[in-house]
Amino acid sequence: MSTSTQAKSQLGKRKRDDKTLDEHATKARDDNVLPDSGPTTANPLCINAPTFPIDSAFGSDPGDAILKEPELDLLFFKQFLKAPGRKALFDYMLAELPWYRTRGMTIRTPRWTCVWGCDDTGAPLAAYKKKPRPIPVALQELKQHVEERTGATYNFILCNYYENGKDSISWHSDDESFLGPLPTIASLTLGSSRDFAMKHKTDKSAKPEKWTLDSGDMVVMRGTTQSKWLHSIPKRANAGGRINITFRKAMNVAGTNNYYRYNVGEGPVHRWRNGEMIEMP
Repeated sequence: MSTSTQAKSQLGKRKRDDKTLDEHATKARDDNVLPDSGPTTANPLCINAPTFPIDSAFGSDPGDAILKEPELDLLFFKQFLKAPGRKALFDYMLAELPWYRTRGMTIRTPRWTCVWGCDDTGAPLAAYKKKPRPIPVALQELKQHVEERTGATYNFILCNYYENGKDSISWHSDDESFLGPLPTIASLTLGSSRDFAMKHKTDKSAKPEKWTLDSGDMVVMRGTTQSKWLHSIPKRANAGGRINITFRKAMNVAGTNNYYRYNVGEGPVHRWRNGEMIEMP
């Protein structure tokens, strides 16, 4: 094979490998013709575009800084999203997003999850254990508004669905090295109110904190918060469904692989239908 032919062959392969995530997203949207179309195990990226204006849902709260010693740095937005837009967004996300609960054959998380995005390193697709998924249009629009209000940038969106008060997340911090030393993570609540609890990792004299997050509220954890504090969503009797949308930034390929491993894994895709999660064929 001549040098010219080899170069053309390599260029063609590179172009195929470098298809942008936006192209995948566009195809996924174009495939959604029927009202009942949506995620399947074979094609989890089929998501209908929203039929309502997301712009109309955003409130005007500038956010209140919550600075407490030792080293707690939060920004709290009361009603970042206002009614009725937040209800429309909750219903849309619950029905349209592909949800996962079992990772592989053994680990069942106490909530439903899905994740979108990719680090900004420009690594080839071969570097990823799972192909990164483009952020859907509706979530891209949300991300843009969150970035404008928080002054931070994000390349990942992790969604959790707490089906009822029995679903929860235990004490933890998002302090993985792939998020950088002082990560900013924004957490938006839709649906049922839940308690958001925090406690210092090492200082037993530091007073534990707890806030009730209502639908449309957003809390932003920044600065040293992740390195010094733990947070959780405890179980709550009689709680209804809640969707939590978190905006974060992975700094490298390891971060991308981690998010898809723990929030998609090898488990089946589910979709919300007639008041319950149904496994997709």
